[in-house]
Amino acid sequence: MDRADAHLHLFADGYPGRYGRSPAGGPEVALYEDLRREHRIGRALVVGYEGEPRFAGNNDYLAGLARTHDWIAPVGYVPADAPPTDDTLRRWWSAGFVGVAGYLADAARAERFADWLTAAAPALTRAGAVVSLNATPAVTARMGPALAALDGCPVLFSHLGLPGSRPTPPAARDAAEALAPLRALARLPHVGVKISGLYAVSEPSHAWPHPAARPFVDVLLDSFGTRRLYWGSDFPPSLDHVSFAQTLDPVGLDDLSPTERADILGANLHRALQT
Repeated sequence: MDRADAHLHLFADGYPGRYGRSPAGGPEVALYEDLRREHRIGRALVVGYEGEPRFAGNNDYLAGLARTHDWIAPVGYVPADAPPTDDTLRRWWSAGFVGVAGYLADAARAERFADWLTAAAPALTRAGAVVSLNATPAVTARMGPALAALDGCPVLFSHLGLPGSRPTPPAARDAAEALAPLRALARLPHVGVKISGLYAVSEPSHAWPHPAARPFVDVLLDSFGTRRLYWGSDFPPSLDHVSFAQTLDPVGLDDLSPTERADILGANLHRALQT
């Protein structure tokens, strides 16, 4: 299989979605198994999330899945107020986790997470842990020193760096300005960005191929190059807006060479996971 998915979620009771039930229409892991076989997806970075009470226990659920699905590479959800100790991280690695996930919704959470990253940097670096971050540009601006200490870890910012949605494509200069804090981190060779969640940049969100996302993809290609960008489906939340097949073809990659497209669509993540 050639592809590797850098961003998806799996929940024991299903993602509730915009209509109160999972857009997967049934057991999520079973549907994704079918999708990955059809679309030749060899590995998948499954991003843990327990930021709401209804998602409590997601890390344990992913640990169970990782034991029986060798294509699953889970990253464990890190709560800002109770981050894992080094002993907990060791248990995560033994359970098959390949890294950690931070959701940095505001400056206070970002600062607490950055403090934890700085303290945990030796343990994370020894493991070569993948660090998946959901962070807006304003929050990203606070993360530089902590991320610089993780030079042995692939650090992946989700969803184009969360620049916000637009009804029309922004001018190139405006897109570059919106992503300025993320672009500043391009100096760190271990930092990359996921080409995922394009529906969240577009108004309306179902307007595939999401032309409003194109200037941001162009900026990221210019700043990070094709070896540090990673395709992600954002399954199953994306299914509330587009089909899975549409997530496979993100806007902005048509002019790349076959090798460059292959890097973004899977080879880069395979290298990050050493598979």
